[in-house]
Amino acid sequence: MIPLHRLETLALQHFGRVPVAGFLNRLASGIKAWFPSKLAVNGFAETVSCQEGSFDTVVPTWNWWAPAPVFLACASIAAPFLCSRGFLALGWALQRGFALVCHQEPERSFCIFNGHVAICSRCLGIYLGAGLGLLFSMSRIIALQLLMVAAAFNLLDAATEVAGLHGNWSRVRFGLGLLFGTAAALVVRSAMANKSRSATEGEIHYSA
Repeated sequence: MIPLHRLETLALQHFGRVPVAGFLNRLASGIKAWFPSKLAVNGFAETVSCQEGSFDTVVPTWNWWAPAPVFLACASIAAPFLCSRGFLALGWALQRGFALVCHQEPERSFCIFNGHVAICSRCLGIYLGAGLGLLFSMSRIIALQLLMVAAAFNLLDAATEVAGLHGNWSRVRFGLGLLFGTAAALVVRSAMANKSRSATEGEIHYSA
C-alpha cells in the first residue's frame, strides 16, 4: 500500500500538477461520511475497518488490458477523422460498430473534424473514466459506494433534463460519464485484487 502523499508526489512528477491521490482521498472521505461502514453486497455484509489505511490509501496498478477502454474512446474519435480524410468505408464501419452500444444522437455528441464522435459525450466519458479507474485499486466498499454515487448523479442529470429543468449539457454528461466509468473500473479492479489476494493466501496456506 502506498500512502496518499507519496502517490500524489508520484502523480505530480509524472502527470504534472494533478493531485490524483488527494482527489481520491477527499472523494473517499466524503463517501465515508455519507454511507455507513457496512454495505450488503450480493447478499453478504462486508465490514470496512476504520483503522488507518482503510480509507486513506490507494494502490496504483497496471495491466496490459487497462488501455482497452481508452483505445475504444480513441476509435470513436477516429471515426469522423477518417471520414474527413476520405476513408469513408473505415469511418462508416466504426460508426456502425459503436451504434451497437450507443444511440449516437448528433446533438448529444461532440463535434470534431467536421463530424460527430461515434459515441455520445457520456459514453466517451465512461470509456475514458474506465481507463483511468483501471490504473488504481482501492477498498471495494468505497469503490462500490462511489459507483452508487456516480450512478445517482447520472440518473439525476437524465431525469432533470427530461423534466425540462436544464438543456443539453454535453460537458456535464461527459464529466458524469467520466465519474461513472472511473467508479465502475475501480469496482472491477478491487474485485480482481481481492480474488488475487485470496488465491495467494490459499496457495500460502496450502504450501504451509
